[in-house]
Amino acid sequence: MQTQIGIFAKHLSRSTPEELFDDIAAFGFNCVQFNAACLGVPSLPDTIDNAQWHRARRAARNAGVQIVALSATFNLLDENRSRLADNFRRLDLLAQGATILGTDLLTLCSGTRDQHDMWTYHAENKTSAAWQEMTDAIYKALKIAEDYDVYLGIEPEVANVVNSAENAARLVRELGSDRIKIVFDPANLYAPPADPSRDGHIVTDALSLLGAFVAIAHCKDVADPRAEPEACHNRSGLYQHVPAGKGILDYHHYLSELARLVPHRVPLILHGLDEEQVPASVSFLRERLEEIAESRDSIKA
Repeated sequence: MQTQIGIFAKHLSRSTPEELFDDIAAFGFNCVQFNAACLGVPSLPDTIDNAQWHRARRAARNAGVQIVALSATFNLLDENRSRLADNFRRLDLLAQGATILGTDLLTLCSGTRDQHDMWTYHAENKTSAAWQEMTDAIYKALKIAEDYDVYLGIEPEVANVVNSAENAARLVRELGSDRIKIVFDPANLYAPPADPSRDGHIVTDALSLLGAFVAIAHCKDVADPRAEPEACHNRSGLYQHVPAGKGILDYHHYLSELARLVPHRVPLILHGLDEEQVPASVSFLRERLEEIAESRDSIKA
């Protein structure tokens, strides 16, 4: 079976769904993680225009591109309760949109106490109160997922409440629902002083815990802190991210362990890059996949 390689659709800005999916296919992608913003509406839309969403589905099908996930991220620990309630209403709309698009995966953010950016670390993320608030919110999201027969993709992310593979496994156990899936991104598992070029055990251990639940695998990279030390950490002291192939993450190890520890093939989704950086990252991914395939063939021989 051909490996599915895709991209966050919002990284390409086009005026129509037909242009968008035709150009996605022209880059060599056969799948995408979609975002409502590609339709000219907010990522968390206020309403659903069925005709507009059906048009996007037709455009994807005609271009030979599968929509494997729909972004539905918002801060589950939002202290603005009115906004949080409205975001759950919008999540319900996105679940409707997902069924129209033909995907069964909505990707969520597990939340942060930082009220300015849902991808920024806050010390209180590690408290039992934050964990309880997050799980209560996911129970609400699960009710929506059940109503529309879709799944929720949770990504372990060092800046969020679910900040590790261990916490992701804990969440799966505590919720006890087969509708929880994992969005796996190794770049989001590393925090200084762990070294993405050397500490491959972090990826191996994470996939050993979560492999059976992985639905899609993200592909970005970790900036080399030795190149520009001040530019390679954000204000939380965490690593900065760069396009796949432009950093220090051991991609040969990552992709090999995905194949070894995930019992089914999962789409590889590029993100965190500009359109002009896409060809280089696609080539980088394909080269690593070819190396792995050649190594496997040589062992069999």
